[in-house]
Amino acid sequence: MRLSLAFSYVIALTTVAIGQSAAVPQSLESVTDPDAYAIYAMLVPELWATRSKDPVLLQRETQTVARCRNSGQTSDPEWLAVEKSYRQENSRPKLLQPILPIPGPYRLIPKSEIEADDARLRLKYPGPRNRLPESMEFAAVSAVGFNADKTKAIVLVQVRDQGAVRALERRDNGWVPAYVTGIGCGWIV
Repeated sequence: MRLSLAFSYVIALTTVAIGQSAAVPQSLESVTDPDAYAIYAMLVPELWATRSKDPVLLQRETQTVARCRNSGQTSDPEWLAVEKSYRQENSRPKLLQPILPIPGPYRLIPKSEIEADDARLRLKYPGPRNRLPESMEFAAVSAVGFNADKTKAIVLVQVRDQGAVRALERRDNGWVPAYVTGIGCGWIV
């Protein structure tokens, strides 16, 4: 009986998630900025390589909440403008397009598919856990906050339960890490 109820719950949850995943992208603004995709292309494969040899699974909707808070605040007016842009850009999720310029295969995966898989695993492995066995690995990114001339940026990039808010600067050879007091953080759950 219990197994039957659990199975029915998973089917209902999956049905709702699948129904929502078709509707969600239509209401979300798309990320279209080539600079944002250049930043994603630099950071996602680097972080993904620490966790998986499989093709990248990238959450289709941007992530809006970091698991960490900035350690302080910068007093640099240019970086304050980037922080403000970052907060504005991430006031709601956006939709990634399949134009990520990375070597090797990747797939955009709806957040609803990740949540449905997690719900299925919570039924299979009841009890409090940070990480469920068999959890799907996926990468996620936030929208990118830029300064006015697009020489400074802030972005969140994560793989499942590990990630970082990164500050970057544009140099001759592209985007490079910037080390700014009060900006950026990392976490592992």
